[in-house]
Amino acid sequence: MTLNRRTFIGTAIAAMTVGRSALAAQPMAPGYFAPAEESPHARTWMCWPSTGSIYSGPAGYFESVQETLGRLALTIAEHEPVAMLVAAGNQSLAARLCGPKVELIDIQTDDMWARDSGPVFLRNQPGEVALLDLNFNGWGGKQEHRLDRKISASIAKLVSCPYFKSQVTGEGGGIEYDGEGTLILNESSWVNDNRNPGWSRENVEAELKQGLGVDKVIWLPGVRGKDITDAHIDGSVRIVRPGVLIMGTNPGDNTSDWALAGEEAKKILSKATDAKGRSFQIAEIPSAVDVRSTRDDFFSGYANYYVGNGAVYTPQFGDVKADAHALATLTRLFPDRTVVSLEVDRIYENGGGIHCVTQQQPAV
Repeated sequence: MTLNRRTFIGTAIAAMTVGRSALAAQPMAPGYFAPAEESPHARTWMCWPSTGSIYSGPAGYFESVQETLGRLALTIAEHEPVAMLVAAGNQSLAARLCGPKVELIDIQTDDMWARDSGPVFLRNQPGEVALLDLNFNGWGGKQEHRLDRKISASIAKLVSCPYFKSQVTGEGGGIEYDGEGTLILNESSWVNDNRNPGWSRENVEAELKQGLGVDKVIWLPGVRGKDITDAHIDGSVRIVRPGVLIMGTNPGDNTSDWALAGEEAKKILSKATDAKGRSFQIAEIPSAVDVRSTRDDFFSGYANYYVGNGAVYTPQFGDVKADAHALATLTRLFPDRTVVSLEVDRIYENGGGIHCVTQQQPAV
């Protein structure tokens, strides 16, 4: 049985210093922190889907996944540099699908989920960039990751910056931070023996505080064992700016594990304060219902958007009412950015979204 994410089965790049020697991880240095996603980017990193056996579907399905990712990369490249990791043998196809503005980097990949397999970029007050490797292990060994587990170290060589290796195992999609000391995450994807056997919540929190430079951690329950990520936070709760949140919700009378976890998360967040003592304003965006896709694994939530330079990239699923509501909400909450609504069903059919296939590097 094949595996996917919802089931168990030239520009600045040209100036990079490319090193091919082994890169040793350094001890964490004080002063580094993970800046907010809405802060200026040097570029967006993406990864090419290269393993067709991961994707089940009719003839041509895997190729349509590649086409969708290429189209997304092309769109983002209209607003900021995009670096696509893609092995030399796949670069001809990638170049045709991504367009000339996307920089192709000869690094082998298993799959396209750059948010999870790639690093978390850090910055300090002088503006120096570093990166943190969260030891990607295929969401607890659920998918092939022989190549993807090396991506963080490979990118560190390319950008020639300090490389920190966390003691905890997890993914970038499992953390949501505001750049001002606050971190939100689901316990289900961190305090879990498939990533961190024997680690307590307190152990995980201490390691993430040090690695990400945060002061306060807000734990939500999440859902274990229902998807390959064990409920990444970036599918349900996002920080728009400090003190302002978006929550993806389940419309109607929904009593699923996902809906119940969402209700509990809302109760926790409505009473919580961030690292600066601010209460949260919460905007809700219900998931789409009347969608184009008929695949069982389709993820129809809007919270998994990506904030780029001058633009916000969000899905549209064919549900006229839900798509319009999501677009209007994001336009209101991001008045200084253009909201770009895209048909990217092939990504969402495999359990992830636009945020899952992108990773921002902060500008210096």
